[in-house]
Amino acid sequence: MAQKLTRKQLFKEPDEFITFSGKLIQWLTTYKQQATIAAGVVFALLVATVGFQAYLHHAENRASALLTESLAQYQTAMKANDPVKAYQTVEKSFSRILDDYSARRMGKIAGIEFANICFRAGEFDKAISLYKTALNDFSNAPFYRNLILSSLGYAFDGKKDYESAVKYFEMVTTSTDTSLKDLSLYNLASVYEKMGNKEKSKATFARIAAEFPNSTYFEIAKEKSLG
Repeated sequence: MAQKLTRKQLFKEPDEFITFSGKLIQWLTTYKQQATIAAGVVFALLVATVGFQAYLHHAENRASALLTESLAQYQTAMKANDPVKAYQTVEKSFSRILDDYSARRMGKIAGIEFANICFRAGEFDKAISLYKTALNDFSNAPFYRNLILSSLGYAFDGKKDYESAVKYFEMVTTSTDTSLKDLSLYNLASVYEKMGNKEKSKATFARIAAEFPNSTYFEIAKEKSLG
């Protein structure tokens, strides 16, 4: 059985908190200058962290505002239904966003939007360069990655570089994300058709008819696979 301590003995036992506090006060008294410097460094780090987070938030908001403004300018310019002039209207504003905010989320989205604008204007090389950058930015988002791969396929198709177009459309058809698979097979079959490869074109259209009976492209794919 444990021996019960008397009130007198309890008061003789050192209080851990009081002992620690005493040692801390003693240390602060002895090393007052060092403690002041350490506290100042910690405070400076906290201020720097908060300031950096505020800067990032401000940069993201600024990139978003510039993107919204540039897209509005593009939509206004497109009312004349001239993609080339519309591209020329917003080229500088998009270039500014990409130069200043390419590391921000909205800056990356701006890269895709501008790539689409370049594509519509027939600026295929510029569009391809932007899409390739976006491919790295969205490598961990399967659906968006497939959209960008498809866009690369369209851009190379626009350049009449059919072999490269086939490469990117095939990458979508073998992706684990199947949401764009029927569309990519249709694009792939169409490119084979342009290349004069009728056998591969028919075989690819047949895949759509066999694998995607509910696809928008089912009827035309079925017809082309038989023709």
